[in-house]
Amino acid sequence: MNATTPKPEASSALRPLAFWLSVAAIGALGLVLRLAILDEFLRKNPIAEQPWTDSQVYWEQAGRMAAGEWIQPTPFLSAPLYPYLLGLVRVGGGGLRTVYGLQLGMHVLTTALIALVAKRRCGTTAGVLACGLFAALTEPAVSSTRILGNTLQLFLVTLVWWRWVALDERQARRWIDIIAVGVLIGVLALSYPPAMLLVPLYGAWLWWAGGRHRVAAGRAAVGVACGVVAIMPATLHNLYVSAEFIPITAHAGITLRQGNGPKAEGVYTYVRGISPDRRIMHQDAARAFAEAHGREGTWREIDAHFRNEAFALWRSRPAFSAGLVVRKLLWFLTARHYDDIASATFERQFGIGQRALLAPLATPWLMGAALAGLLAGWRRPGRSVPEILLAALPLLVVLLFFYSPRYRLPAIPVLCGLAAWAIVNCRRSGQTRFLTVALIALPVPLYLLGWQMGFDNPDRLRHKYAAILATAQTRLGDVRLAAGDLPAAEQRYRAALQAYPDQVLAHQRLGLLHLKRGESREALSELRAALRLYSRDAPEHGPARAAIYRRMYTAYVQLAQPVEALFSLRRAVELQPNDDHARLALAWLLATNANDSVRDSDAALRYAEELQRRDAGPRADVLDVLASACAAAGRFDEAVLHAASAAEEARRTGATELATQIERRGALYRQRQPCRAEPRQLQDVDQP
Repeated sequence: MNATTPKPEASSALRPLAFWLSVAAIGALGLVLRLAILDEFLRKNPIAEQPWTDSQVYWEQAGRMAAGEWIQPTPFLSAPLYPYLLGLVRVGGGGLRTVYGLQLGMHVLTTALIALVAKRRCGTTAGVLACGLFAALTEPAVSSTRILGNTLQLFLVTLVWWRWVALDERQARRWIDIIAVGVLIGVLALSYPPAMLLVPLYGAWLWWAGGRHRVAAGRAAVGVACGVVAIMPATLHNLYVSAEFIPITAHAGITLRQGNGPKAEGVYTYVRGISPDRRIMHQDAARAFAEAHGREGTWREIDAHFRNEAFALWRSRPAFSAGLVVRKLLWFLTARHYDDIASATFERQFGIGQRALLAPLATPWLMGAALAGLLAGWRRPGRSVPEILLAALPLLVVLLFFYSPRYRLPAIPVLCGLAAWAIVNCRRSGQTRFLTVALIALPVPLYLLGWQMGFDNPDRLRHKYAAILATAQTRLGDVRLAAGDLPAAEQRYRAALQAYPDQVLAHQRLGLLHLKRGESREALSELRAALRLYSRDAPEHGPARAAIYRRMYTAYVQLAQPVEALFSLRRAVELQPNDDHARLALAWLLATNANDSVRDSDAALRYAEELQRRDAGPRADVLDVLASACAAAGRFDEAVLHAASAAEEARRTGATELATQIERRGALYRQRQPCRAEPRQLQDVDQP
């Protein structure tokens, strides 16, 4: 250990063997507990098979890469390293479980690296404590089961910290170490774009710590160049696809605006007209730019437009903006429940993430001890630069943009090391000891203050999470239904409705499932529930409501209730006039049903003749229905002619059985008898 770095008391030090045994025990226990968390995740959580939001975007992007699309059609809209690693996994034939396994291994490696770097910086006891704290944290544990770059970021941050500390503590700085740290910082930036700021700061540190002479300047230039070279592939990709200089991502301005608007609260805030879905966010942003400027904008111009909106808020409302920074700081220090992707809190409440309690430590409980460690280092900042920069960068991102657990997460490895150092050394006497203990206890009053203010209340997001969870459960049910596993599909649909009773698609799918089983009354109950959830006045709901009425028609046919079947089919045709299959079934029902109150030969003729006019050529099924409608109206001669044409067309197209049936009906028409038949079956056009 460098003599300039803070040392724990000698009595607190562990022997090397005890250190390694302790780290191995923590790593092994952590691995077992993470496997238990992963097992529950794979069995119960729908996003294990059906990633949502950003995870879905990354996985789909990796799929396109595996299909050969390694050059994206647009500049990168998010950090590119993680989706490219996913692409390599998919090229090798790996699936989601492969990714979860790799991330679990990466998580365990990060735990061991934290022990090594904390040991080097603060002593063996602090090293063991630091890796124990990391192993107990909920956020990193849950992150390893997500298709997100969090686990990769944690690993890369710890690698940078490890090698930077090693470089800091060597009296003779080797070129290989200087190059390695520069490259690692650049690679980290490809996973965590704010790390671009570390490139020039690393160069400044090399120059300052190296003595501020010509040799130090050369080392600084090499270190910066290595970081730039590591970042360059992303920059060249963006230049190639957009002809603009975009270092890594093209959405920094939009993200800044999402955290700095008139209604901002310190967390992600919806910007009017801009979808949070990355797949369509830029189209919305481009449209907003065009509306504001009367012309189309370039990628940089569009992003600058939203960045300038945030700057305008800071200038016009400085008091509000200052208060917003304070709120973001409180979020960073105290947030335990908020999550803009998948909350461990809600997963426990909904019974799909109970084992997250195996990693019970919330990040805010580290903050006081980490602050004590950071202040101790700040007294001699030249010798604690890696810790100060790596801890301060995520805080700066939150203060400028908005709080998200993903934005705070890269600080966690260093926070664990700082907290461990403070805890191990809190036994020192005097004023320093009192301040350290007070800071370690700081999360308690912050928690009580937040509780009193209603800050970080999970209930504000419960409804949104329930809706997202229900959608994911429904999608997973659709996969089971398409595979013919009806019991598993029903289980997922029921779980969706348990989480969010107004999940309309789950009601529809249960209706379809009951129809497949011949459970018509149960199907009608679910379909009516779905119908009640759709707005009658919303035009976009027309096709969905038409699909429901089609299924209700099928259920009523199974129940031999032709009057109700007729009503449902009429409504389906009214809501979706271009549905030829429903229109054909309606004409057949009106022409051939045995119930006098259902038959309407004039309406049957009208529907059938309209279908005939719309078709480019003769169709056997249309001519067959037209013949039955003519017979129902007493126009038997026309019915015979249409039936003959229908039978001929059916034979021409190879539909021999249909031709035989039509010929039998033609024989009835020649005997001046109308056709009486069962309702036509409708193929379900909305199956998953």
